[in-house]
Amino acid sequence: MIERLENYLRAQNMTLLLVTHDRYFLERVCDSIFELDRGKLHIYPGNYSYFLEKKAEREEHEAIHVHNMKKLRREELERVRKAPRARGKKSVFREDRFGDIQDAYHTKKAVMEAEKVSFEIAMKERRLGAKILKLHNVCKSFGDKKIVTNFSHEFKHKERLGIIGKNGVGKTTFIHMLMDLEPIDSGSIRTGETVHFGHYQQKDIIFPETKKVIDVVRDVNEYLYISADERISASQALEMFLFPATQQHTFAHKLSGGEKRRLHLLTVLMRNPNFLILDEPTNDLDLLSIGVLENFLLHYQGCLIVISHDRFFMDKIVDHLFVFKGDGVIEDFW
Repeated sequence: MIERLENYLRAQNMTLLLVTHDRYFLERVCDSIFELDRGKLHIYPGNYSYFLEKKAEREEHEAIHVHNMKKLRREELERVRKAPRARGKKSVFREDRFGDIQDAYHTKKAVMEAEKVSFEIAMKERRLGAKILKLHNVCKSFGDKKIVTNFSHEFKHKERLGIIGKNGVGKTTFIHMLMDLEPIDSGSIRTGETVHFGHYQQKDIIFPETKKVIDVVRDVNEYLYISADERISASQALEMFLFPATQQHTFAHKLSGGEKRRLHLLTVLMRNPNFLILDEPTNDLDLLSIGVLENFLLHYQGCLIVISHDRFFMDKIVDHLFVFKGDGVIEDFW
């Protein structure tokens, strides 16, 4: 349906204004992009590729500007320190000027650091044994509606699987069967003793009104282990998922929809799963948040299953696809 909509819109002679984080859609349909960033609207007269190129140039110029501000800050600090105390008005002026430069520098620096996508460390996953997850002649149906018919598959170490298909064809039911949350009609599903699932699912996310952002994560785990003898705190993990220190002590129920999903995703990862199942993880996430998630998953060493209609995300993250054709048919597409 997304592809049909793309083709339809590209063929129409009309003005189109859309809000989307679908990167292939932006690439193929749009000929200009408006980016709303920190209260400013930046206009890029081109598609998504052009936007990425010009945005990188703008951020490079901003980095140069921050560097120059840092240099100016050092010079002004020297003048403030050397200013004779007897010259009251001139000294006060320089101190005020230094204060302005200091505030501008720290504000700009904080914004740029907050926008870095930097979850590039490899998380220490629980060990997976030789036997992971094996399906043999699995069948499942609801009345006349077939979900799976005589399906077999054995998961291997570091397998990265995407699942696609029409809405209502049984994708979510399938992953519930894998985790023993939904009974199968016949066949067998055998799970290795060392498998520890992490499940991010489509649902309304509701946090208690008394819980702050940092509390939500600490309730799951105080630390995220990244090696046998190295760990990062819940607060550091939140910063990597774009929750700065100033936001960590706000109440979680006041977050936006996308921020709530990002926080929920982090709580799943804090449980240190070695078999991660993500059901539509990019829904409601902005491009910066999706970039953080992609960087993390590219370094993830466990087994991974992703259900998503985000084609760019799937192309980047998974190695093969289970294509649900309907009527119980699943095609393994490499």
